[in-house]
Parts: sequence; C-alpha cells; structure tokens
Amino acid sequence: MIKATIIGPAPGSSGGIGIMAGHLLGTSSERMSLVFLDSGGAPGPALQRLAHFVRAAADCLGPSSAHLRVFAVASRGSTWRKLTLSALVRLRRRPYALHLHGGGYDDYFRSRGRLEQALVKNMFQAAHQVIVLGESWAQFVQEELGVSDAAVSVLPNAVPGPQEVPQHVTHPMRVLFAGRVGARKGAPELLQAWSRISAGRDAVLVLAGDLDDPDGSIRAAVDRAERVELTGWLDADALQEQLRRAQILVLPSRAENLPLSLLEGMAWGLAPVVTPVGAVPEVILDGENGVLVPVGEVTALARGLAELIDDDARRQRIAAAARTTWERGYSMDGYRQRFDDIIEAAVGAAAQTTEEKP
Repeated sequence: MIKATIIGPAPGSSGGIGIMAGHLLGTSSERMSLVFLDSGGAPGPALQRLAHFVRAAADCLGPSSAHLRVFAVASRGSTWRKLTLSALVRLRRRPYALHLHGGGYDDYFRSRGRLEQALVKNMFQAAHQVIVLGESWAQFVQEELGVSDAAVSVLPNAVPGPQEVPQHVTHPMRVLFAGRVGARKGAPELLQAWSRISAGRDAVLVLAGDLDDPDGSIRAAVDRAERVELTGWLDADALQEQLRRAQILVLPSRAENLPLSLLEGMAWGLAPVVTPVGAVPEVILDGENGVLVPVGEVTALARGLAELIDDDARRQRIAAAARTTWERGYSMDGYRQRFDDIIEAAVGAAAQTTEEKP
C-alpha cells in the first residue's frame, strides 16, 4: 500500500485548505494510506504553530516510510513554509508533490521579487506532480512557473452534500455569504449592493464567517445595513444549517482558486451569484447554473441578486442546474479515487527517475 503524507493546515481547521483536508480525511481507500501533518499555518498561538512546523520539518528530514509528501500551497507564509519544507525533502532525495490551493496565487507570484520568483519556480519544477484545481491554473503553472505538462494534474475541489435537496421554503428569503467577511471576498461591494435592493424585499443577507476588517469599515457598513445577519465563524454543523435554510449563495470575491463555499451552495441546491475568478468560470455558466457578475461591479451584483430574489422560477431553475453540476463533477464520490490515481502516478514517476539516475 502506498503511504502519502499531506502537509498543510490540519483537517477541519478554518479556511478552505483545512476544510478540504477534512473532507479527504473522511474518505477511505484500499490502495493508499494518508497521514496529515500540520505545517503551522493555521491560526493559533505562535509557539503552537512553531511546534507544528518543527514537527513537519522533522518528518521531512527524519526516518519515514512515506512514499510521497504532498504540500498544500497558498500565498505568502504558506509559500515560504513549503519552500523550506520542500528543500528539506530534496536534501534527503525524497519525492514530493504540490497541491496548489491559494486563490490569487498568480497575482501573488507576479508581485514577488526576482529572487522569490526564482525560488518558487524551482520548487514547482522540482515537484514530481503539481495538482491544480482547474484548467486556468494548469495553464498558469505551465506557462509562468515552467512546470512540464506531464507533471500537472487537474483535480477540482469536491464537497459532500445531502442526498436530497431541502425544499428551501423559509421566509424571509435567505441570501447566504459563507467565508471571511472582508475585502478579498468582496464584502464591501456586497454590502453596497444589498443597500440598494433590500428595501421592499422579503429577504435577509446572512454573512457567515469571521470579520476580516482591519479599519472597521465593514463592521460599520453591517451596522448601518438593514436585514443583515453577521454570524461570525461557524462550525460545520452550523454552516450546514445555514445552507439548509438559504435559497441563494453569493460570493463576489476579488480572487479565488475554486471556492468550497460555491460548491457547498451548489450541493445544497442554492442558486449561485459569483464573480468569474480563478476556476469559477469552469464551473459556472452564466444564466445556466449560476449568475456571473464582474469583479467589483456593485450595480451588476445588485441586479443579479434582485433578479433571483424576485423571479422564483428562474432562481429554482438555476439552483436545480447548479445541483446537477455538483452531482456530475464536484461531489466526494470519485474524488478519492482520482486523488489516489494522481499520487500513484507521482510515486511511479519518482521511482522511475530514481532508477534512471546512475
């Protein structure tokens, strides 16, 4: 049996990577055994995070039966941690793969200096496999990071969902935003759009997530707004309850990779209103299984939300199509098998490379 070590945020920790790790942990396979190691990036006390990182570094350097290490990569600190850990793995001549999760990683890479860009490119090019969440990200790692086509695999995120979609007949109508309530997720634009359409409509906007609000402007906008609920961070059960009660999922992000909150909304039969960032356009076809609005366009966002709130037939048609899209390509059914196929191929490629060396 192949043994792989997944190094990144702990399963179930806050953030999309930790949530996805939790979903993967909940799967099983006769072909592969997975071990999860926290790399120290999740929120928490500094000493605890350092201890997690040291433990991951020790695994990379010390005795191990793992055939492959898979590093979950996002921007900023995540990149520097993985640069360090992958260097340790290479020092021991061990194979590794990268799983690129971070939204806006292309913009992050382009904003770096020459030295950091060179280090990042070297890390990606030395990986035996690079897993990305969509074709747009495959193009990025191939064209800008110099990864060979053969070393890139596309594996979209997946989420669990209910066997049957709830009826969604609650009143008032509930429009759900799930994620960190900050500028990166488009919260300022969402609150502006909501202020234009909330009057006279039997609907409430639910902001389900922590505030990411350094200057207090979003908190002030929430306080001024009508028919807005701010829940704070929710655990999985509480978020599922919000999904069960909602009719529309809104996520006007400025940058994403492939957001889990979009897939979760689709799984629960919500009609999505989202921006065409990252791999989102590979999932959502405007007017068919969702509504796409340009990034930062408050008027378009307000119109997209208002039309779904006001037109029951259109909202229900789009919601049903979104659910079908999830069933056909973004449920957990089959995800583990595809993941195992990719890791198995990477282990095979690493073994072949080792045999070819004199």
